[in-house]
Order: sequence, then structure tokens, then C-alpha cells
Amino acid sequence: MERILGAALAGFASDLRLVDALDFAAFIRIGQMANLRSLVHSSAEPYFKPGTIELCELGQALLSWAEPPEILLPMTFRHAGVRVYFRLRLAARSASVELESVAIEDDDSGRLEARLTNAVESATLQPLRIQRTDVAT
Repeated sequence: MERILGAALAGFASDLRLVDALDFAAFIRIGQMANLRSLVHSSAEPYFKPGTIELCELGQALLSWAEPPEILLPMTFRHAGVRVYFRLRLAARSASVELESVAIEDDDSGRLEARLTNAVESATLQPLRIQRTDVAT
């Protein structure tokens, strides 16, 4: 499931990585949630329907003298009865998704991956290339 969400978030994460890591660190450190949300919303706008991607809380800035900075942003994806809590990890040359939990309304079929794929595809404003493992709908 991380692969599905990761594919959908690739362009969005690349846009977020245009923001200087020190700006993220400063906003996180001084508690500027409104500024962080603004960055997230403006980066999500070209890729997702409004309200689909949200920042949950401040997150973490991992800074040290020995390693390049990393930013961890706790987020939600919410669309078509699917809610995913995840952490988006932004690094200098990459981004990754770490799933925390997935909740799907009215799902007795046990086909979480198919429902997530459908929700992600219908929430995005640009076509995705998600390789389906379960093509039945």
C-alpha cells in the first residue's frame, strides 16, 4: 500500500522538496503550523483535489552535523471513504511514505489495496501509473 500512496505523492513530494529544509526546520521548531499547512496546500494543489492531503501536526526536522537534513511530516490522505495516516519523509534527493494506519468505510470485502488504489486514482488531478495487483472492482 505504501507503493500506491508513494506513486501518487511523487510530484507533490518533489514540490515540497523545493522548499529549503531549514525553512521547514524553523517552522517546525517555532510551531508555525499555519505556514506548514500553507506549504502543504500549495504543493498539493496541482496534484490532488482540495482537502485530500492534509498536514496533521508539526512533524520533525532531523538535523545533525554528520547527516543531511530530513523532514518528517505527519499527514492524512482522505478521499472516497478511505483515510490513510502516514508520515512523509523528505530528504535531499528522495522522499518516502511510512504508513501509520488505513481506515476504509463500509469495507467488508477485505480488498484494502484495491479500494486505496481507486481512491487515490479518483483524488488525483493528473493520471497515475499505479500497477494494480488486483484488477477486479
